[in-house]
Amino acid sequence: MKRILSFVLLSFFLFKISLSQSSLSGQLSDAGDQSPLIGASVILLKPDSSLYKGTTADLDGKFLVENINRGTYILKISFIGYADDFRRLDMADVPVALGSISLKPSSKMLKDVVITEKALTAVQKGDTTQYNAASYKTNPDANAEDLITKMSGVTTQDGKVQAHGEEVKRVLVDGKPFFGDDPNAVLKNLPADVIDKIQVFDQQSDQSKFTGVSDGNTTKTINIITKPGMKNGTFGKVYAGYGYDDVYKAGFNINFFKGDRRISIVSQSNNINEQNFSSDDLAGVLSSSSGGGGGMRGGRGGMGGGNPGGGNSGSNFLVNAKNGISTTHAFGLNYSDKWNKKTEVSASYFLNYADNIAEQFTNRQYLPVSDSGIVYRENSINNSVNINHRFNLKLEWKMDTSNSITYTPKFSLQQNTGKSNLYGQNTSGNDTLNRTTNFYNSEVMAYNFSNELLLQHKFKKQGRTISLNLNGTLSSNTAQSDLHSINTYYNDTSFFSNVLDQQATLTKPGSSYGSNLTYTEPLGVKSILQFSYSNSFNFTENTKKTFNYSQSDDSYNNLDTLLSNVFNSEYITHKGGLGYRYNNAKLQFMAGANYQYATLTADQSFPYTYSLVRNYQNILPNAMLRYNFSTKKSLRIMYRTQTTQPAIDQLQNVLNNTNPTQLSIGNPGLQQNYENTMFLRYSSSNTEKATSFFAMLAGTYTDNYIANSTFTASKDTVRNGIAMQRGTQITQPVNVNGYVNLRSFITYGIPLSILKCNLNINANAAYTKTPGIVNDVMNYSNAQTYGGGLTLSSNISKQVDFTLSTNLTYNTVENTINKQLNTQYYNQNSRLKMNVIFLKNVVFSTDLTHQYYQGLSQGYNQNYLLWNAALGYKFLKDQKAEIRLSVNDILEQNTSITRNTTETYIEDVRTNLLQRYFMLTFTYNIKVFKKAAEDKSKATHE
Repeated sequence: MKRILSFVLLSFFLFKISLSQSSLSGQLSDAGDQSPLIGASVILLKPDSSLYKGTTADLDGKFLVENINRGTYILKISFIGYADDFRRLDMADVPVALGSISLKPSSKMLKDVVITEKALTAVQKGDTTQYNAASYKTNPDANAEDLITKMSGVTTQDGKVQAHGEEVKRVLVDGKPFFGDDPNAVLKNLPADVIDKIQVFDQQSDQSKFTGVSDGNTTKTINIITKPGMKNGTFGKVYAGYGYDDVYKAGFNINFFKGDRRISIVSQSNNINEQNFSSDDLAGVLSSSSGGGGGMRGGRGGMGGGNPGGGNSGSNFLVNAKNGISTTHAFGLNYSDKWNKKTEVSASYFLNYADNIAEQFTNRQYLPVSDSGIVYRENSINNSVNINHRFNLKLEWKMDTSNSITYTPKFSLQQNTGKSNLYGQNTSGNDTLNRTTNFYNSEVMAYNFSNELLLQHKFKKQGRTISLNLNGTLSSNTAQSDLHSINTYYNDTSFFSNVLDQQATLTKPGSSYGSNLTYTEPLGVKSILQFSYSNSFNFTENTKKTFNYSQSDDSYNNLDTLLSNVFNSEYITHKGGLGYRYNNAKLQFMAGANYQYATLTADQSFPYTYSLVRNYQNILPNAMLRYNFSTKKSLRIMYRTQTTQPAIDQLQNVLNNTNPTQLSIGNPGLQQNYENTMFLRYSSSNTEKATSFFAMLAGTYTDNYIANSTFTASKDTVRNGIAMQRGTQITQPVNVNGYVNLRSFITYGIPLSILKCNLNINANAAYTKTPGIVNDVMNYSNAQTYGGGLTLSSNISKQVDFTLSTNLTYNTVENTINKQLNTQYYNQNSRLKMNVIFLKNVVFSTDLTHQYYQGLSQGYNQNYLLWNAALGYKFLKDQKAEIRLSVNDILEQNTSITRNTTETYIEDVRTNLLQRYFMLTFTYNIKVFKKAAEDKSKATHE
């Protein structure tokens, strides 16, 4: 009884304490241009000047301090380059909103005075990891990518930036979009010396940020905070270079910053594989592993491991400059401004022309059901000329403190011309099964136009909101192709050949419309209840017609019904849900569930009529928990579910014979899949020791996973009405259960004061279980990856800048139906990147990479050194000009070999690369900042 009474009294006491707590909020900005002071420090001090609580300003300059007990406090607001703001506050039981607070530049910033303080390497602020740029010294010519890759947990792989084990999809500058969602445009064109801080976080959708309840949709984002003194001025560079054998490069990037108004112009032209931008692949022509050859190719029968079933999703991707040799011409324009107190705008236009020539050699081993498997070898030369136009706009209008409208249109246009010459051969042991020689040409035009309108309203009661999101998309993909193929098929004692001479056309328009209505209702100070309803309507038409050459009238008028199809699909969803959020200083918890009703309708009108209607009902739960152990340590756990409908290419029952020895076909019987994802992340930073630690564990399980079913004809046969000669393969997407993906990543960063360097240590592990069907037998491909690496980056001075790194990866692949193709292989990549300035004006740069592969197919293992070096001389006032002689691939050892593994085969691919060349380059740097801004920038870190 005493225990019960003590528990009741304790609960009542804690309840009274919670009622006696309050919160403090406000918004910080520059007193001159009213720009938000992102990352400004907000500290509550006790009357004896000891620390009580603290936080920092977010991307909009807003801050919130919660769970403040009654009493008198001193509020201190500080930001580098600005005078501190002190206020006395008497906190009661009600929230205190300070509104807008403007900080003035520090009057102590004299020309001959430099204020220095030891900079914290990294700090953890909830879900955001913030790095201090001043803790990572780089050479004067470094860009943002050079800077961030010195930071713990940030790496680059195949031209893509990864942070904390995830690919970075968006980079902001001072919280605003820069060239849409194009990370490369920012990281490769923004100079490092204008950067004050780097923030890494998972950005929520605009609707989630407004309501405070996550919808599970996040994007790995980097926000670059520029130095206060760099917000008013003009900076950039102009360069041109020419070398032996007619190699060249030229371009410029110029930035005009004036408070909130930012105008950036970038341009480049070269034939040395430099690509500083991303490119939309609306037509699916660039993602083909063949490196070119047009949009109707379907990735060589759709058997690529990254896109099971052969459907092209049309999503964005980064151009991989390692595949072949490219000539690039590009131009980009970015504009952002705050037109008035209520209206903000950001817009960008991008044009990219890329002419790529890729010569590839492929060795592919198919998983055998018995003891003898098939080996496919292919040599191909592909030429792809791709032109991209991309336009993005975001217009935000805050009508008043309670209402806002955000309009976001996007438009992309792609033109592609592809040519491919291919020779392929299937063998089994010493027997040749078949071979093909084909010539393929295509022309593709595609566009995508999307609109999104977000209406938001806040009621007088704090926490009560309503928002409406309306969106729509129009798209089109049209193409035509020519295929001339000579195919030979071998039996035990004989062989025969046939010739395919075909022309094909494709028309694929589509549209989608949707809406999302969300209402939130506060349940006290710390809790919110959310009600939501959303719908989506997706319509796609697909008409493909293939005509065989007719010798009688010398024209392509013989319609091939097996290779032609007219198919329409419609996918409609209605989803209603309930969500709950609880939030205090240490704990944030969100949970919810949606009921989704979906209808898939498909109609085929040619070559025969076929209709299907499927209804799906699903419960889609989601949850998120974030716990702050302290201001330096936090744990985040997230769980979400989602469904994905089959693409129209996967549903369409039409044969793809681009490679007649490797066929593919769709499957009208495909069902939607159901995906479960769990994500755990732990972050910690020690500001006293300047160390940081990050750990991530993620897992995905998918029901009705869309996998591949591959059948290889052991003799001449007919399968599903399709005549197949011996050794011919056909692949079809099918639904199977059992797909599992687990991955983990750990990184630890620590400064080495004795060496004046930063050391980053990382480790990773992954496991993927991929189901597939091989000759009607279920197979599970179990792939395991273990890796680790070290990065040692200098922090000596701007005159000595180096980064030394090594990464080792060990891979194993095991199959359940036959152990013959079980394999293990590993690779190690080590790199030294160094830049040294001596004699005040002389610059020496070198980039040495060692690549080691072991365990690949015979002739594909590699062990080489890629060595680039340059010697430059700086001159003119402030050393703004430089003349540089550079040599690429001094040892002429550069090669490109990749290994791809799927549930049906393992392949190694070798691609031609640009090797040794010499180039003389002139560069002129532009840096003009206003005097007042220069004075302000004297506040630096060490």
